[in-house]
Amino acid sequence: MIEIYISFCQKHTFICIAVFITFIPLIVSLFKKTYREASFSSLLIYLITKLVIDLTMFHFASIKQSTVVYYNISIPVYYALIGSMFYHKFETTRYKKWLIWSIGLFTLFSIWDMVYINPEFSNLHEQQLVFYSGTVLSLLMIFWILLYLYEIMLLLKIPNLLNFPFFWVCSGFLLYFSSLVCIAPVLHYAEKWNNPLDIGFVYYVPYIFEIVCAIFISVGLWNFSFESYAKQ
Repeated sequence: MIEIYISFCQKHTFICIAVFITFIPLIVSLFKKTYREASFSSLLIYLITKLVIDLTMFHFASIKQSTVVYYNISIPVYYALIGSMFYHKFETTRYKKWLIWSIGLFTLFSIWDMVYINPEFSNLHEQQLVFYSGTVLSLLMIFWILLYLYEIMLLLKIPNLLNFPFFWVCSGFLLYFSSLVCIAPVLHYAEKWNNPLDIGFVYYVPYIFEIVCAIFISVGLWNFSFESYAKQ
């Protein structure tokens, strides 16, 4: 089995790096005990969930089984977990209410998208990637990130953004979702078991930015100090 994993890593280097690099921010988070702060606790849960799903997809992909169903399910799960981070960070009450409503509505929308694209949902082998949810997820996350950055700029509570751990987290996610927003619809045609669309290097762009995102998150977590963070 190990030989199968190694062979898969050699053929899909960027994809595998994007999977295993999650260990870095996860270890840094545990080492720095960032889970003592609510928003970073949600981030830790997200990292653990992402790692479990990615490893599951890595295993099935390496033995040439479809992983689309796991990707589809992960979309509303990731949005709920990342959204909970911003729920703890927002200080404006109406922003928090909007975020809660968006999580519920997006979950329903994602379920509809999965069922609409895959009328025979029980046939896991022939599952297709959701068509709309990936793009909507990216647009929503870009919106919340920019709204949060706008809020902290108005409040003027952060003297130096580069020393603010959550700024690095936001920057990482902003880069990743910005790269995904235009490519997500194309992935619906590229990620097909039969007759997949060959889009060349573009296919690996989200994985590259996912790696960059993990590095940015790690930098932010490494700069975390519960005592100084509580003062902010």
